[in-house]
Amino acid sequence: MATNSYTLLSALGTLLLGLVITVALVCGYTYLVTLTSFHINARKHTDTSAKAQLAHSPPLVPYFVPGLGSTITFSNQNIGTYWTWLQSQASRYRQDAFAIILAGKHTNFIFSEAGIAAIFKSRQVSREKLDQQLGVNVLGMSKEDSVKAFPYDVAEKEKSSVAKIYSEHLLSSSAVNALTGKFMETFRAELESDASLGEGIEVDLYDFLWKKVFIASTTAQCGSTLLEMFPDFSTDYKIWEDNLLGLLFGTPPLFARSAYDARDASVKKLEAWLNAGYAKPLKDGEDPDWEPNFGAKVMRKRHDYYHQQGLSIHGQAGFDLIAIAGIISNATPATGWLLLHILSPTSPPDFHSRIMAELESSRKNDGSVDIPALTRLPLLNSAFHEVLRLYVDLLVVRQVDSSVALGGHYVKQGEQVMAPTWMTHRNPAFFENPEVFDPERFLTKDAETGKVGYSIAGLGGKYFPFGGGHYMCPGRTFAKQEVLGTVAVLLLNFDIDFVGYTGQGSGKHGFPGIKKGYAGNQVVGIEGDMRVRIKKRSTGI
Repeated sequence: MATNSYTLLSALGTLLLGLVITVALVCGYTYLVTLTSFHINARKHTDTSAKAQLAHSPPLVPYFVPGLGSTITFSNQNIGTYWTWLQSQASRYRQDAFAIILAGKHTNFIFSEAGIAAIFKSRQVSREKLDQQLGVNVLGMSKEDSVKAFPYDVAEKEKSSVAKIYSEHLLSSSAVNALTGKFMETFRAELESDASLGEGIEVDLYDFLWKKVFIASTTAQCGSTLLEMFPDFSTDYKIWEDNLLGLLFGTPPLFARSAYDARDASVKKLEAWLNAGYAKPLKDGEDPDWEPNFGAKVMRKRHDYYHQQGLSIHGQAGFDLIAIAGIISNATPATGWLLLHILSPTSPPDFHSRIMAELESSRKNDGSVDIPALTRLPLLNSAFHEVLRLYVDLLVVRQVDSSVALGGHYVKQGEQVMAPTWMTHRNPAFFENPEVFDPERFLTKDAETGKVGYSIAGLGGKYFPFGGGHYMCPGRTFAKQEVLGTVAVLLLNFDIDFVGYTGQGSGKHGFPGIKKGYAGNQVVGIEGDMRVRIKKRSTGI
C-alpha cells in the first residue's frame, strides 16, 4: 500500500515537473521569438533608406505568455508607470509607436504627432464595437441593447443619432449656456444652504468640492427628481466610477464584486427614475431648457433616441449612467487639481493673487460671474489647460476596420489602435519640463500690442485632452465652463486658507498625488487632499 502511494506521488511529481518544464520552454521560446522579431522590426524604423521609409507595422513588444502578452504589465495601477517605461523604450530604440498583445488583442500604441493626427482623420478606424463592449461590461446592458445603443450607423436621415443630439443640444452656444446657468444656480444654492460656511469650517477641500459639484452637475443634467428619489445615489456611483476601466477590460466579478454590485445598483436606481419620469410627460408643445423630472433638454432628446432604437428600460438606464459620467467624471477632478494648485503654498507666490485679479474682472454688478468673460481670462485658462495636459491620462481607442497607414504606421484590419495622452502631453520634445505644473505654459503675447492671451492652437497631435476627430468629447465646452465657474464662485465668495495636506499625497511637501487606477482613466483621481478653512465673505453669495 505504501509502495503504491509512493509510486503515485512520484508519478505526480514527475508529471508536475514535466508540466513546469513545458510551460517554461513555451514561455522562453515565445520570448525569444518575439524579442527577435522586435529587434528586426525596430531596425526598420531607424533605417534611413528610401525603402525602409515606407509604412510598416509598429514593433511588437516582447512577451513571455502566449495570448496574455503584455496584459499584466499594462494593467499596473500606478498611473504613469507603464507609460514612463514605454517612453524609455521609445527613446532607447528611437520609436514613435509600439504594439503589444493586450488580452489577446493586437494593440498598437501610436504616439507620433503625425500618427495621432491620422487617427483622428481616418475613416478606416472606428469605435462602435468598443462602445458595444462598454455597453455590456461597464453599463450592464444586454448584447442586444448594446447593439441598439451603439449602432454602426443610423441610416435614415430623418432619424435621430447621439451625434446629432449632442450637436444641437450640448455643443450649441444656447444649449451649453442653459446647462451652465442651471449648474451655477444649483451650485450657488448648495453653498448658500450650508450654514456652517457662514461661521467658517475646516474641510478637506476636494472631498468638500466633490459632494457639492456632484449635486449641482447631476441636478443640472438630470433634474432634481433623481437625487430626491435617491439621496445616496453618489455612493454607488462613486464606486462604479472608480472601477469603470476595470469593468471595461472585463475584470471577472470574482475580483471586482463591489464594482459590479455598484454598477447594478446605480442602473436599478436609474430605471426607477426613468419610470417615474415617463409617468409624468410634458404637455404637448412644451420643450423647456430644463425641467425637474429629466433635467436638461439634451437628456430628454437622448430618451427620444432610446425609444427610437427600441432600448429596454434596463438598457436606457445604463446609457444614462454613462451620460452622467461624461459630465461629472472628468470635470470634477479637473476642478480639484486646478484649485489645489491655485491654493497650494508650493505654487509660484504670485499665482493666487494674479488669478484673483483676473476673477474680479469677471464679477458682474449683481455679484454673479460672467461666464463668457471667464473663458477669456489668460492665466486662468492657461492654468486650466495645464491641468488637462498634466493630469489627463486618456486613451483614444479605435478598432481597425480595414488595413491602413496612419502617419507611417501600418495597422491591420482586426487590430486596435490607441493614442495615449500621457506619452504626448509629457513628451519633452513637445513640452519643456513636462513633469512640472507651469500655469503660464499656454500664455501668449501679441507682438504688436503687447496684450497677453492664451492659446492651444497648432498643437495638433501633441495635445488632445478631449480626444479628437468625429469622437471628440461633446461635453468639452460645458466641462470648461463648469470648471472655471466653480473656481470663480468659490474664490470670489469665500476666504479659503491653507491649513495643511492630508492623506497619502506624494507631491512636493505632501501635495496630493495621483490616485491608483488603470491606464487611460482620463482625468486622473486625486490621492490625498488639502485641509483648508473656508468661510463665507460678508460680501459673498
